[in-house]
Amino acid sequence: AIEQFVCQCRGHASWERAMSLESIYYIGQTIAVGAILVSLAAIYWQQRQANQIARTENLGNLAGGYSASLRDIMVHRDLAEIFRKVMFEGLPLDATETTRILLYFNQLLIDHQSVWAAWEQGLFDRQILENHNANTAWYLSVPLFEAEWRRCRKIGLYSGTFGDHVDTLAAASSPS
Repeated sequence: AIEQFVCQCRGHASWERAMSLESIYYIGQTIAVGAILVSLAAIYWQQRQANQIARTENLGNLAGGYSASLRDIMVHRDLAEIFRKVMFEGLPLDATETTRILLYFNQLLIDHQSVWAAWEQGLFDRQILENHNANTAWYLSVPLFEAEWRRCRKIGLYSGTFGDHVDTLAAASSPS
């Protein structure tokens, strides 16, 4: 009776359309591959978001160093006066004033170097670097800062690609 039933079912159209185990296996594999691709896409998207957050944090940290330098000029009247003498009036400085403003300038260069290194690593776009380039070029247009830059290069404080980069800025900003 069972054999007769199986024989009757095999001749039936729905029996021919029934899936074999092999077909079910292939469908399962296709679904698994799709799930893996969706998982990889989700991981990629999450990584992009994490990178964006890291870039934003880096930008904030780098901007903080630069802001601190500007804050020093705004908060300390004597430093602001020295800055004004050098950048706007071209007046001579005494030894203490020269030391203070050159330390300030070197802090600016260290901040710029940090931005350069972060930009080289692709941590943020070139616009941030261009802002620092413009500021450093402005400083280098003053003979006191240009001379300090040359001194720093001579003793090896700023070397490598950053040093070469600022040399280019110095050459373009040179008052001579």
